[in-house]
Amino acid sequence: MSSDSIITLYDAPSDFNGKAWSANMWKARYALNYKGVPYKTFWLEYPEIEPTMRSIGAAPTRKKPDGSPLYTLPVIVDPSRTAPSGGPTVVSESFHIAEYLDETYPTPSTGALFPPGTKALQQLFYDHFYKNVAMVTIPMALPELFKHLNEGSRPYWRLTREAMLGGKLEEVCPKGFEKWNGVWDELEKAFGVLAALLDKNGKDGNTLVMGTHPTFSDFVIAAFLEMHFLLCPEEWQRMRTWNGGRWGRLRDQCAKWRSVH
Repeated sequence: MSSDSIITLYDAPSDFNGKAWSANMWKARYALNYKGVPYKTFWLEYPEIEPTMRSIGAAPTRKKPDGSPLYTLPVIVDPSRTAPSGGPTVVSESFHIAEYLDETYPTPSTGALFPPGTKALQQLFYDHFYKNVAMVTIPMALPELFKHLNEGSRPYWRLTREAMLGGKLEEVCPKGFEKWNGVWDELEKAFGVLAALLDKNGKDGNTLVMGTHPTFSDFVIAAFLEMHFLLCPEEWQRMRTWNGGRWGRLRDQCAKWRSVH
């Protein structure tokens, strides 16, 4: 297949090996790899995201505090499918990307990202995970992430994130051993609540949300784990043991879909 006819995934690079780092982008990347859909990555530094997304006709994902549209990644462009506008199909946001992949590239042999009748429940799970688990780590993840961004992204990223947080990174993020450990303790509690919910499927050692094959919800968790494996490798050694090693096993189970193209 020609590289001009395959999907392009837009992602933001870092200094990590393989460049990929963001949980948001990992969700889309896991979905593409699981579905076996050929794709290539186009790397954008943060100041390039909005003008590039505007130029390709990507939909904004939400609004900025001033009410103007906010353009975020991931975004995919599929030149093999024509949009109503006559151009290639462009899809913004990881949940919508997963929906598009299921609808456009069905994979009966491996199973759907959204098995029939589960999309609403997976949306609820997605919202729960974001609000009650992912948001816990914002104070500790931001300064670690800043260290690994390329120079082309750092000034813009700092400016926009500090506007969002209402203060300097150094002021809003935890300082000192006790505060840092406090965030991890809070995160461990959040994962404990999540594990208790998932244990309702049965305590047979199965790490998957639906219990049979991976779904989008599993990749939501795996994407979060992968980002923290990269950003906080020492703390990850503690995190992977929580809840009987459930999260370490899940990351290991998803390793086959972690390639960067």
